[in-house]
Amino acid sequence: MEDLLNNLTGVSVTEHLNTPYAEHPYFALYKAKRTGSSQEERRKRVLDARKEARYDLLSHLRNIEEENVGSEGSSSDDSMECEKERVCYRRPKKYRNFLMMSEWLVDVPEDFAASYLSVLCPVGKRTLIVSARGRTRAYTKAGIMVNQFPSQLPGGCYYSKRKGYALLDCIWSETEKTYFVLDLVVWLNQSIMECETLFRFEWAKSRILEETPDATEISKYNPYRFVPLPHYDCSPETLTRLVNEPLPFRVPLDGILFYHKESHYTHGPTPLVGWLKAYMFPEILGINQVAQVHISERPAKYISLPAHIQYGKDRQQQKQEALNRKMEVSDENNKSPREKSKKVKDVKDNQENTSDMMEVSAENKKNPKGKSKKVKDVKEKSSEMMTRHQSYPDRFRRYKGAFPFLSSHTDATRA
Repeated sequence: MEDLLNNLTGVSVTEHLNTPYAEHPYFALYKAKRTGSSQEERRKRVLDARKEARYDLLSHLRNIEEENVGSEGSSSDDSMECEKERVCYRRPKKYRNFLMMSEWLVDVPEDFAASYLSVLCPVGKRTLIVSARGRTRAYTKAGIMVNQFPSQLPGGCYYSKRKGYALLDCIWSETEKTYFVLDLVVWLNQSIMECETLFRFEWAKSRILEETPDATEISKYNPYRFVPLPHYDCSPETLTRLVNEPLPFRVPLDGILFYHKESHYTHGPTPLVGWLKAYMFPEILGINQVAQVHISERPAKYISLPAHIQYGKDRQQQKQEALNRKMEVSDENNKSPREKSKKVKDVKDNQENTSDMMEVSAENKKNPKGKSKKVKDVKEKSSEMMTRHQSYPDRFRRYKGAFPFLSSHTDATRA
């Protein structure tokens, strides 16, 4: 069992989590799609491991209710203790990297049409929705809570707080004020992470539309709509129709996700979920009939998917270098004025000493037998500098004449 779990932990596309703009580690085999590349082999390993290994969601859901209870605060003393705790200890983010992320669909498997489902994704932000104990919270991919509101989901408002809790994988649209439900993780305390993709999609659609139809409309206790996204098969005819017909939502299309039918819901990137832009269909899937509205979204500098991935990697590296430079400047500005002045003075002394030594070297070449007066001056200046750096701080020397006890202290110490 431990070996199987260790194999599962290695299924990541890059060391930079949750970013599709990173270099694919097995992209050299991109043209060998028909012979079976490493991405296809990793898919097979994951599917084989799924048959024997079981995922445990208790570590993520065990303290949902306790967390909500603790956040309310029972007394002022508790709130003060929590305030002190925030200062000295930063609790790790519970839902960091919780969402199941995709990889670029570099290698198209031979059974792609029969083994995959496609989902059209609107433009928006990927969000994890947690409804429990009378409140609904929205978390980013990094586990940061960005919103809290009531909803008609199980446990999402005061009137349904005793109905358990739910976890939904959504895409937040700011313009439509809508959470588009991409996947379902937990419903009424029942985890469906170990269920296959088709069951999760159908379950999410039926639970939201049949059990909680009020969640799809805006109301006092449901300020945002929850709309499940439809899924389709991956036959060439269906994919051609999807990128040419009107979209099922009023938001522009961001891209298309491709889910393997036998995949379970896992955390982080997985090779069982692929991602493509609509204008990449002719290059990757061989579907040349794509609506002009999607082709026009192709960047002017776009050449191919490999170049696009490399461009994203270079851009990410530039951002990291700029951030490092900004941190260095910030550290330099945070230094005290005394440290800055001392550093500037040392630099000036070193520059003067270097220039004097260069002049002495040039003069020695002219007069190698005898030492000039300038050589003696430079030596005296260097020895004076060494003495100044090895002596007591400047404030003792500055007030030595004004305060006799400082003079006696320094003399006794030197003796």
